[in-house]
Amino acid sequence: MKRHNKNVAILVVDPVEQHRTATCSLLEQEGYKTENVDSGERALARIKHRHFHILVTDNLVTDMDGVTLMLRAQRLRPDIETIFITDQKSVESAVTVMMAGAFSYLVRPFSSEYFFHLVTMSLKKTLIRREIRKQHRMIRREKGIQFIGKSPSIVKLKTDIAEIAQLDCNVLISGETGTGKELVASTIHALSRRSNQRFLPINCSALTEELMLNELFGHEKGAFTGADSFRTGLFESADKGTIFLDEIGEMAMSMQAKLLRVLQEKKIMRVGGTRQIDVDVRILAATNRDLHQEVNRKQFRRDLFYRINVVTIEIPPLRWRRDDIPLLINYFLAKFLSPGDKVKSISAEALDILLAYDYPGNVRELENIIERSVAMCREQEIQPYHLPPEILHNDTTTLIPPLEDEAYPTRTLAEHEQKYILAVLARTGGNKTRAAKILGIDRVSLWRKLKKYEALGIEIP
Repeated sequence: MKRHNKNVAILVVDPVEQHRTATCSLLEQEGYKTENVDSGERALARIKHRHFHILVTDNLVTDMDGVTLMLRAQRLRPDIETIFITDQKSVESAVTVMMAGAFSYLVRPFSSEYFFHLVTMSLKKTLIRREIRKQHRMIRREKGIQFIGKSPSIVKLKTDIAEIAQLDCNVLISGETGTGKELVASTIHALSRRSNQRFLPINCSALTEELMLNELFGHEKGAFTGADSFRTGLFESADKGTIFLDEIGEMAMSMQAKLLRVLQEKKIMRVGGTRQIDVDVRILAATNRDLHQEVNRKQFRRDLFYRINVVTIEIPPLRWRRDDIPLLINYFLAKFLSPGDKVKSISAEALDILLAYDYPGNVRELENIIERSVAMCREQEIQPYHLPPEILHNDTTTLIPPLEDEAYPTRTLAEHEQKYILAVLARTGGNKTRAAKILGIDRVSLWRKLKKYEALGIEIP
């Protein structure tokens, strides 16, 4: 654990030297870097000059109350989280600091295990806030959406795109609905030598054959009723540029034959025309179908398949790169915040639910979920009840606590349930109502299970 804590800085503020040194010693045993001061002004001076992840303070310091210190610290460092430690067991003071924005409130003496749990959870919240701000700055600075993710599959995708963009050959992009096929196509175009020419997309599944003929090839004046003037098609308009044929697997066989002829001859003829027109267009095609199977079923022309499938890019579904989900969530949180909004974060419970979901609609579905959650949330943190109901009650969403030991697969079902329930309870800070909601059971059922665990001598968070 210490290996992950060495870059985490925590500032401890307490007028009593014994308390300061004891807290710092406890934190340093876990590998955290600490500093300690005895007053609010000294604390603020340090916060101005160093990025601290967490502020641990007594509710009453020598020159100001803890809430004032916390609020002034947050103005200097908006991402810092505050944990209060005090000798006063007062419900009123606890409510006051929590409503003011504290992460948590501890009364001495306290369990070191629970203290470290709070530090871990507050650190997670701090890092999420920092990532959101980073993503927000990136959105303002950059044009267009970037590929978000650090998983091996998304790193490979970025590398493939950069290399393929320079080849100037036709490309087949395959991937499930919502994975970002048009984004891949537009990025290939933007990185290619054709980038100063037009990129024109067309959805092959949305048009009849007649409309597609008209869209791709254009028409001459008088070619059909209502054709009062000639119209330039996409192939002419995108000359020297790129055409993106989305869902090409939906294209009718007769239309496939016409497209094949254009790719072979590099010439088109407008509907109702007699003159061939030279075109130089790169084709990027996309499909969520298995075109190999479609060819074998004679639903897609083999010769056209070979023409468009010079190079293939396969986009991994989101469920194959779950490590990227938190990065995408932070990106979308930053994207959907309105100017002047306070930065929203996402609770550990809501994040667990989103990490467990299978995303049949992939990145597009996750984007919609976050947009809806931001709109529904009037608080600082998105909770499970802000998520769409279909996510909370979907059969594919299975919350599993972290597997921290190799013996875990040998546990019985009852042991697994116990570990799961206690993990969820710990993540809610012991809040049984919230834990029961996440677990999908009523509070009485949870209470009975916890009583059973207590009878067995198991410590309850």
